[in-house]
Amino acid sequence: MGFYNFPSGAAPGFASGERLVFPWAATMGKKLKHKRREIVARLRIQAAFDSGLPELIQRIAEKAHPADVAAYLYELDPDARDQRLQNVPAAVLVRLAEFLPMEDTLRSLGHLEAEARTSVLDQLPDDYLVDLLQALPQDERDAWVQALPPAKRTLSNSLLQYPESTAGGRMTTAFAKLKADMTIRDAIEHLNSLKERTEILSRIFVVDEAGRILGKVRLRDLTFNSRRNLISEVMDSDTLSIEAHADQEEAAQMITKYDLLALPVVNEDLRLLGVITYDDAMDILEEEITEDMELISGIGGERGDQSYLNTPVLRHFRRRFLWVLVLAFTGLFSGSVLLHSEDVIKDFYILSLYLPMVVAAGGNTGSQAATMVIRAMSTDEMSPGSFLRVVWKELRIGLLMGSLLGLCVALQIRFLLPASANPEAISVLTVAKVVGVALTMQVSSSTMTGAILPLAAKAARLDPAVVASPAITTLVDVTGMLIYFNLARLLMAV
Repeated sequence: MGFYNFPSGAAPGFASGERLVFPWAATMGKKLKHKRREIVARLRIQAAFDSGLPELIQRIAEKAHPADVAAYLYELDPDARDQRLQNVPAAVLVRLAEFLPMEDTLRSLGHLEAEARTSVLDQLPDDYLVDLLQALPQDERDAWVQALPPAKRTLSNSLLQYPESTAGGRMTTAFAKLKADMTIRDAIEHLNSLKERTEILSRIFVVDEAGRILGKVRLRDLTFNSRRNLISEVMDSDTLSIEAHADQEEAAQMITKYDLLALPVVNEDLRLLGVITYDDAMDILEEEITEDMELISGIGGERGDQSYLNTPVLRHFRRRFLWVLVLAFTGLFSGSVLLHSEDVIKDFYILSLYLPMVVAAGGNTGSQAATMVIRAMSTDEMSPGSFLRVVWKELRIGLLMGSLLGLCVALQIRFLLPASANPEAISVLTVAKVVGVALTMQVSSSTMTGAILPLAAKAARLDPAVVASPAITTLVDVTGMLIYFNLARLLMAV
């Protein structure tokens, strides 16, 4: 910790030699030391890969954390990264695989001899192995699976039957299970034989003779109880689980909601097939949140797991252009409304000053409502039967926001609109009335639209994020113009 020794008489209230402590200095020192270690580790990793010597790469990679090695490779341009991955020994690739983008892992495996590639695949966790296999073309996948050892081949084929986005597609079979009639002594001996092949031992599941889940025990339950006790005496009867064909997002939500370390995955007969661990749930939630963010912004297609800078320009283009094109032509409806409202604009073009405000207010509030509803649906805060409650709630919110916004703008027009900006000499009160009422109606209707569209998409079995921001903004632009100009005709007797 940082300190300063005061000399005699140097500071009133402090005795000679007394230390003044600076906690921030200690924190800064730790950060600098940690940063220095990061820089040294990075330089060693870079030097090893630049050398191109497999022995040196393996020695450094075994000392460094795989995430640090992957971070170094991740920052390289694709050609340099591919060149260095060609020199990665099979033993190093086993450690790195789960930390690299899947495309890089597949390319690295492609550089290996068939025997070395099979050895790497055999050592990968079964859930990650299946993710890799699912990313391959069918003919190449079949060849890789056939090259696996029989036990691994059978396991891979059984997991490949579940789509990647399901709980079964994300589960691992590297978990421990016990029988209820085992003693704790027998259970510990059994677990000891599984310790190298089990991904998680903090939660151990208890099954019956048919493999159906009966409950679970914790490792500490086995440690702090008599070795003569039966598993049935120390286990709990929690059989919370998820069906293998359920959506992966539902599994992640259950892990978050119930604060689980591992969620059992079962078949239709409740037979335990595997588990989804909390770190897998974090990956699932990150993927789902990213997908929703992209859909909300009008970005479609398969994202992949490359970073933004490492994703080719053409892939960005393909994922973004179609939606922009659709929205651009949809915007012609706004132009059509303007064209058919030429009489209002011509006679009272002072109203064009406030048209962008009315339109933008609808887009903003509609997007807000959609975001809130999509988020509530994603976190399972509302049921399918909540439609009317949601609409009624957003209608009240829209009326409150629209009324206050309309009043504020009406007051601005009444007291601040200069006469020079109103050459038609239209009654300022009439302009204030048109704009204020239009804003109230636009915000209210847009808020309801933003709430209804995601709910309707969900009912139609579509992703609610698809109808979010760009689509809602384009739609409420049209409705805002219709409200504005028709209201002007009505109140100004055009």
